[in-house]
Amino acid sequence: MKLLLVVALLGCMVAWAQADDAPTHSCGALQKFKIKRQWRTAYGEGKHRLEFALHFWTRFFKGHPKDRDGFQKFRGDNIYSPQFQAFSQRRFAAFGMVIDTTDDPEALKIMLEYAKADDKATGIKPEFYEDTRDALMETLGEYLGSRLDWDAWTDCLNLLMSTLK
Repeated sequence: MKLLLVVALLGCMVAWAQADDAPTHSCGALQKFKIKRQWRTAYGEGKHRLEFALHFWTRFFKGHPKDRDGFQKFRGDNIYSPQFQAFSQRRFAAFGMVIDTTDDPEALKIMLEYAKADDKATGIKPEFYEDTRDALMETLGEYLGSRLDWDAWTDCLNLLMSTLK
């Protein structure tokens, strides 16, 4: 009986030690589920989507005013213009499809390849993703409040961005 207790105790200690060495965050199934659900809540439907996008772009250009020049083709000088709003809606729709496919590796690969090709065609550089992260997280926080799973979003966005570079 004592031997069984010692073996069980040693097993617990090994498991605990391994858990300490394991990374504390990852973009696993639970995190993917959370960001999908949170995206649907924050981005919403209809007119709400346009409002979300306007909040995002206002934050983004406030933090990166020089990046407006990269959006001249879409009237980046005026985020309220029909041209920029159409561009914005396409971008967020594509982002939503990427989020929706995070748990389907084949579909995700296709979506990311499409996004990479579209970015190249529109002149959007990979650094854009780094620049957008803060504005996106702030906008998500505004819409989700304390429900925002910051770690899940950060880990999953890092994974997605590393694929796009």
